[in-house]
Amino acid sequence: MAAGADEESTSESAEVANQIAENATEPPAPEPPSPAPKPAGGRGAALVTAGIILARLAGIVRQRVQAHYFGTGPLADVLTAAFRLGNITQNLLGEGTLSATFIPVYAKLRAEGKAAEARRFALAALGLLAAVSGLASIVGAVFAPWLSFIIAAGFDGERRDLTVSMARVLFPMTGLLVLSAWALGVLNAHRRFFLPYAAPVVWSLAQIAGMVAFGTFLHTTGADLAHVLAYSALLGAGLQLFILLPATRRLVGGLTPTLNTKDPNVRQASARLPGAIAGRGIIQISGLIDTQLVSFLAPGDTAAFGYAQTIYLLPMALLGTGEAAAALPELARDTAEQDAEKRNIAMADRIGKSIARVATLSIPAGLSLTLMGRELVAVIVQTGKFDQSATERVAILLAAYGFSLFANAVGRILITASYALGDTKTPVRYAIYRVVVSTVIALLLMKPLGVLGVVIGAVVAGWVETITLGIRLHKQIGGLGLSNVRWVSPLAAGLLACGAGILVRLIFPEQWAGMRIVTFPLGPSLSLVAFGAVFLALATAFGMLNVRALLRRRR
Repeated sequence: MAAGADEESTSESAEVANQIAENATEPPAPEPPSPAPKPAGGRGAALVTAGIILARLAGIVRQRVQAHYFGTGPLADVLTAAFRLGNITQNLLGEGTLSATFIPVYAKLRAEGKAAEARRFALAALGLLAAVSGLASIVGAVFAPWLSFIIAAGFDGERRDLTVSMARVLFPMTGLLVLSAWALGVLNAHRRFFLPYAAPVVWSLAQIAGMVAFGTFLHTTGADLAHVLAYSALLGAGLQLFILLPATRRLVGGLTPTLNTKDPNVRQASARLPGAIAGRGIIQISGLIDTQLVSFLAPGDTAAFGYAQTIYLLPMALLGTGEAAAALPELARDTAEQDAEKRNIAMADRIGKSIARVATLSIPAGLSLTLMGRELVAVIVQTGKFDQSATERVAILLAAYGFSLFANAVGRILITASYALGDTKTPVRYAIYRVVVSTVIALLLMKPLGVLGVVIGAVVAGWVETITLGIRLHKQIGGLGLSNVRWVSPLAAGLLACGAGILVRLIFPEQWAGMRIVTFPLGPSLSLVAFGAVFLALATAFGMLNVRALLRRRR
């Protein structure tokens, strides 16, 4: 999968992300054994995208299997709340925090040719991260009853007790995922993109295997199957870390953590840590508030909310998270430029090109969520206990989320640029604005609109955060490179492609709509095929995608 704002942008993201290692000059100090040759040019972008796609598709399959066994009933509510509660440690200390603290410092050291110093810093960061995440996991497990009340006060006694018992398993799981995020940071800085982004596949596969083995073959049901899912997730987190560590060890020359707090690079990263954790904490609080509010609504609303977020996060991960991850090392390298004017021009241009790549697909993808959400939900999760009524329940939430896809994807890029500049305070301030706006709107709209009101609050707040952060960053570096962005072509291609999908929906015989190919509904599947075919043709015609250039670069 590739996208861009001009004919050459199909591979531009890899060239941006991969230059850092190519331009770095290593000192003559002994190096650990070299890994396989580094991918060149457009191949890097393909590897980034391929890794994210594999992980997200595995996550969608996991969600489909979960929907089959739990539907949108009370147990599904418990699963949604428990996983969100268990993810507190990961959200506070995981990839987002490391993107603000560890990765910029590590990447800059490598760009300056200080490989040995970078390795010492990486191992010191590993030691500190292991200590903090381990302590946080223990505290979370001990205080799970109180945390469960905070996140889901609307649950009755039985649902709350089950949430507590599952969270006590999931807190250690997220501690392991935090260490995986450290490995991801190291691998990204060394241009190893595919493995860290594909590794979460095993986390999903472990859960799928647990549900199928116990749910189908051993006929386990109810709360017992929910606990099987939690323990399978813990096992999967361990397997994911186990897969990442050998590659990381080869790059840093060992895996013996240290607690060297006197290292000046550790102090530099630590100085950014409070702001980064505060920013992640505010985002976490926002999510917890949303889940708390939804827990007071009708049974099944928490599960529907979770399913909608899962589907929405598939394109969000590919477009926003993936682009931000690829851009961060190079943005960090730009900050090594001593001439402030040259640095600002380079960063603004790079930000603009990133936004251009995001716009190419996020605008059409957002339109598809809004206009074809019913087909997406039916194809992805409608099976077993997840019936047509559940599809309609989730589709309306997905339609609202479609309006925020572009804003949130761009927001990830702007936050990454702030992190590269060493500024963790500004994203915190605007994240606070986001929480306030989201909560106020949700409270106003919950009564008339139910869970949809909570989603609308999140959508509006996402735009507020991105616009205000963009204005601030524009003043800071003198521009955002928006002249690189093409707006009309993605909008036109998205609308026409959605029109084709809707046309298939309207003309398809109603009696055929319920037919299935394997386990997928025929009508919705054909609508999505029509959307994809028309979008691909128009994107190529409009110059948004250049397949010939992509193939030439890969050769």
